This record gives sequence, structure tokens and C-alpha cells, in this order.
Amino acid sequence: MASTTEAKPRILYTGAPTGEDLPVLRQVGELTTKNGKDGLEQAEVLWVDCATSKPDQYGALLRAALDAGKTLVLNRPDAPAHAALSGLVSLQVEDGAQALLVSRDTTNNTPAHHIITALGGAVTEEPAAAPHSGGDLDPAARSADGARQPAQTEDTPLARDWARVLETHRRQSTRSVGGPGLIPPSGVMFGISTLSRSFPYDLTNSHWTSASGKRQSVEASFTSSFYVYRENGKSSPDYVVIRVQEATFDPGSRMLNINNAKGCWQYEFQTECTNNRGVQLIANSPGTTNGPGLGAQVSLPLYVKYVQEGSCTPNYWSASHGPVPRSIEGWGLSNRSAVGSGRATWYYHQRDTWNPINDPPGDFGRWWSMMFEGGYGGRVKNLTSLAGASFTVETVAAWRFTATQVASNPSVTFTEKLSRSFASFANPSGTGNGHHQIVWHGPMTERSASVTINLVSITDIQSPCR
Repeated sequence: MASTTEAKPRILYTGAPTGEDLPVLRQVGELTTKNGKDGLEQAEVLWVDCATSKPDQYGALLRAALDAGKTLVLNRPDAPAHAALSGLVSLQVEDGAQALLVSRDTTNNTPAHHIITALGGAVTEEPAAAPHSGGDLDPAARSADGARQPAQTEDTPLARDWARVLETHRRQSTRSVGGPGLIPPSGVMFGISTLSRSFPYDLTNSHWTSASGKRQSVEASFTSSFYVYRENGKSSPDYVVIRVQEATFDPGSRMLNINNAKGCWQYEFQTECTNNRGVQLIANSPGTTNGPGLGAQVSLPLYVKYVQEGSCTPNYWSASHGPVPRSIEGWGLSNRSAVGSGRATWYYHQRDTWNPINDPPGDFGRWWSMMFEGGYGGRVKNLTSLAGASFTVETVAAWRFTATQVASNPSVTFTEKLSRSFASFANPSGTGNGHHQIVWHGPMTERSASVTINLVSITDIQSPCR
């Protein structure tokens, strides 16, 4: 595969000289192979093939790459690789990841901020009974039994473009999600970790003649930054975590876009973040709206020690972010967070032309006519532009972990989940079977990724206000 950047990255590969990654990496960058870290000074990327590297080398390799400001790639990470990374960056990504890209950012006078991109890995599967198609209620267009057949879906990962992956991670490593209002005054003990994850998969639809053999490549991705603050203004410090996420849902190019058949459109999606300790939410944004725009924001007073007039003094400081304006023209948003259990959830749905809350796909026989115009064989109406375009949303959630909770276990696992649904519509000419029909894929198989953060060690930085 050809590199997507003008200048190919300089890659130092460590592992067996016959590793299966080598042919691809020679096309992606300027490759040097070593069984160690010799030559790291001239490289931009240290690629560790965990399948053929010695685990006792991990600690030295990882530390050298991150201290030198290099991008670190752990391909096929094993348990020792996860353990070595956790010891260096105070967090651990779920063991199912097929590759980890790690960078260290120390800009803006922040403590060591580690950015991790996780690729592949285990996903949470939903029951396969969700996709269906339905006919209309026109007696002239109904078959004798009115049978409803399942649509075809396929969930296969796309070929990995390593040039694109490296470039995307490089851009991400220069920024975190969240604004300057989340960076505290000098002396405050805090840390930042950022996790990025993408989930590419394919949609297929062989139910209609017009869709036979067609495929639609779609992708969902997120970047979440976790800001962790030690509230050491009192003798027993609590820990506050503010998580800011940008999630992007890209539907790709529609497989059907003619008058007789159109889709697949994205018509609903959901983002969610939970913690494994059941700690309640102290903030979540944005709120429920049917308006054309919204903004995620947070402002939390924290009781911390920071430098004032040359000395450390306990005082309140407010961590703030937003509002960040986002257009959701033609869509609605429902904040479905459960404060008591600590679950932060937002549900976005198509609202103009078709509202799936009022008219769910399973009731297509009742409302089918609203999706067609021009008589019995009329053309399929369009949904809003955001139903067929890349759609980025931003959400904020915050939790406070008490000193007692942290003393029993300083590590907290945060799990991000993304899900969404797609739909296609066709008139009798588009279906080829004499019916007006809908085919929907959804809710799409839920995608999830987890990160475990040690709240104590991530905030244990050099500070005069310890």
C-alpha cells in the first residue's frame, strides 16, 4: 500500500527479520530493522513486533521511545507488553487490541500526556435478529402471506491502511479533546490520557435486485481524553475524572441512490461511557434537545492546592470546557444518562422526514407512505443531509472518586460504547418484488473499548504542592 503522506515516516522495526509486517512496512515508510533500540535517534516510529520480540526487552524499548518523543507501535501485544506499557503510562487498554500506537505529549505545560490509538480487538456482539425488511399495507402490493424476510448484513474489518493509521495518530498526538479551561494552575496534581479507536465494517444488502452485490463501507470512531485531578486541598484527597469525547459516524457512500431505491442512511446512533466502580455522575452534557444546534460543556469547582503568590495554598479552582457548538440540523438528541449508576449515554436520532421514535422500522406497514411521493410507485424521499454525511458529536461526563474508594483500589476501568442503525427504502420497482419496503441494519453490533487508569499514579507528578 502506498503512503498517504508526502514524506514517508522513518520506522525502526524490532523483531524477527522475517516478520510478516515487513513487506507492508517497506511500502509505508523508510524501514530499518534492528533487534533492539539502536538507531532510534534517527527514527520517528519504533515498531515492536510482539510476536517475535523478547518480553524482557519491552520495558527498555517502550521507555526509550516515549522519552525520545517517538511514536511507539506495539503490534500483536501480549500480556507482558500490556504490563510494561501500564507501568509506564498508568493505564491499560483492553487485552483484545490487535495493535497499540502510543505517543507522549508534554506541550502546553502539562504533565506527561499519553495518547493511545487501539486497533482491532474484541467487540460486544448484539443478537443477530435485529435486521429485517417489511412490506406496505397496500392490498395490491402485498403477497398472500405478507412475509417479512431478513436483510443481509456482514460485519468484516476492512484492510488496514498503516500509512493512514500512522498519520491519523500523528495528528491526534498533537492535541487532546477538551479546551484550555481543563488545564489547571501550576502546582495542581493532575494527568491526562487520550484513547482513540475506530471500527470499520461493511454493510451488504442482497434482499433487493437493485442492491445485489453492492457493499457500503462505514466507520465509527471516537477520541476520548480523560482529565484526572487529585483534590488535595483536604487531608484525604478525592479524585475527579472529566472525560471529553468526540465521536464520528461516517456512513460512506450510499450503495443505493436512485429514485426507486435509496440507502443506507444512518438514522440513529448512541454513545456511552461507564465506569466499573458504579460511581455516580457529577456532570454530563449536552442535554436533551430537538433544536438545530447544541454544545457540550462542563464547569466543576475542585478543591486543590496550587501556587499563589509564591506559595501553595488550598483553594477552589473550576475546571471548565465549552460550550462547543455542534450542528444537528434535522436531528434530535436525548440525554439518557443514569446519574446514580454513573452511566453517561446520549441517543441521537433522525427527526425530519422520518422520526424512528414515533415510527419505528418494525411498524413500517403503518407509516410506509410518508417515505414516498408521486403516487403508488413514487420516488423514495431523501432524509436529512446528516443522515448521509460524516457526523461528529461531542459529549462530556465527570465522576468524583472518594479517597476511600481510591484507597481500596486506585484503578478504574472506563468503557466506551458506540452503536448506530442504518436503513434503506425502495418502491416496487426498486425491490423487484412488487412491494414498498424498508431494510434496516440495527442497532448495529455494539462496539466497545475499555481503558483502565490508575488515578493515583497518573496524578503523581512533580509538584511543589504535593
